[in-house]
Amino acid sequence: MNKYYKSKFLCNILIFCSASIATFSIPPFSFFFLIFVLGFGIYLITLHSSLKQTFIAGWFLGFGWFAFGLYWIGSAFMVADTYHKVLMPLAIVILPSILAIFWGLACVFAKLLTKKNQSSLFLIIVFLTLFEYLRAKLFTGFPWLMPSIILSSNDYLIQIFALVGSFTANLFVFTFSILPFVLIFNSKSKYIIFGLLSIPITILLFSSFFRLYNKDIRVLDNNLITLVQPNIEQKDKWNLEKRNANLNKLTQLSLQNINEYRGVNRIIIWPETSFEGTIPNEMELLSVISKRILIDQRAILVVGLLRVDTNKLYNSLVFLNSKGNIIHQYDKVHLVPFGEYIPFRNKFTTIANFLSLKDFSSGNIKPNFTLKGLGNILTLICYEILFTEEVISRLSKNTNLLINITNDAWFGKTIGPYQHLALAKIKAVELGIPLARVANTGISALISPYGEEITKIPLYESGVRTAKLTLPLKNTIYRRYGEIIFIVSILFLIFINIMCDDKFRRELKNEK
Repeated sequence: MNKYYKSKFLCNILIFCSASIATFSIPPFSFFFLIFVLGFGIYLITLHSSLKQTFIAGWFLGFGWFAFGLYWIGSAFMVADTYHKVLMPLAIVILPSILAIFWGLACVFAKLLTKKNQSSLFLIIVFLTLFEYLRAKLFTGFPWLMPSIILSSNDYLIQIFALVGSFTANLFVFTFSILPFVLIFNSKSKYIIFGLLSIPITILLFSSFFRLYNKDIRVLDNNLITLVQPNIEQKDKWNLEKRNANLNKLTQLSLQNINEYRGVNRIIIWPETSFEGTIPNEMELLSVISKRILIDQRAILVVGLLRVDTNKLYNSLVFLNSKGNIIHQYDKVHLVPFGEYIPFRNKFTTIANFLSLKDFSSGNIKPNFTLKGLGNILTLICYEILFTEEVISRLSKNTNLLINITNDAWFGKTIGPYQHLALAKIKAVELGIPLARVANTGISALISPYGEEITKIPLYESGVRTAKLTLPLKNTIYRRYGEIIFIVSILFLIFINIMCDDKFRRELKNEK
């Protein structure tokens, strides 16, 4: 270890490798105990003496995590099959590089507040957690690949989100990852500190196991959700010659076993931008499709489609009834930077037009749709499901279902769709509300308030699944107390750090 520490370059490469390997702890690989490899990388950062070295080491940790965890974004440039391919290498390097700055700065702040030569291990994980919070909020926010996603790999561990939420779960993951390295401290109080950290972790783990073991799932027998996954490749979706075939596929899937579902409340859900076309141009077609599929008056069809209004373009979804009428419409509010709009287009017109000629417009928040028998339904498109604060602001006391439609076909057979599903499951657990997630090429699933996959259509498979809707939970601890839990957890760790510093100074004084 000494030779790696003495060579700054080798040490940083080791830190980079530790974070890269740690990404295999997240779905779909889910090797949970690789979390300790991340902790090893964090421990190595404490060995750096200068602010510059600390920042570089923290940046290498972040770059390893984000480069390996987000490589799948490059797939979108290949699917586009245009001159944008030349931008793929830049995208898969630049984005992780920018995100890694957050981790580098977190380590610098920890170093600035450390009173001894080596950086405080506790302050590093505190500031990593705080900067992950900032990453989720600043510049429209990008809360993808937060370390807490590791906990989604297990039905018991995912219950932690209902207890403390995503941001405190980040602190849990960071703290758990460094536990073995606390014992390496050159301090007589290291066992006391290890115990102080282990107690809340143990309580949280026990509570999460207890929560799932004592789950209370209530099913609504006459309320069904049907997920329709057509598995239409991105290049074929916008091909006018294949439009009729695509529509026929969606329709035939929706009609499967149709006679078995008479006399019940049923929602049939199609994915984001289900087919080539826009509203209002396709009103007549939508009316014909819904009348054909919805043979029962109590059935509803949800279709993802683009909407045009004068000069504005929206990413939308509509609810259609058996009469062929639109009874609810939702326009996506939280758009994807560079995917659905180019930031500062007016200031960088040439570059922006090279990337895309037109931006999507953000929709206005409207009251949630209420369907007789099924209650209040909150709709979300694509990665809107990631933003807890925005989702909570739209919840009502009677929200019984979250619907999330998406199109992960852009990312092919990579780990991206698995991560997206994991993040959606986390939201269902945090809020204690069932989630119907429908993706064009997968992964589509109906998720219980405990994060369990009631039914699922695997990646790159065409299929339809129908399942009974489960009732939401009355509340979750996180939903009730919100980020108060986050603040208390941060203060607890800062308290341990102060105690550790005091012990260190007393021991040093006694040695003199």
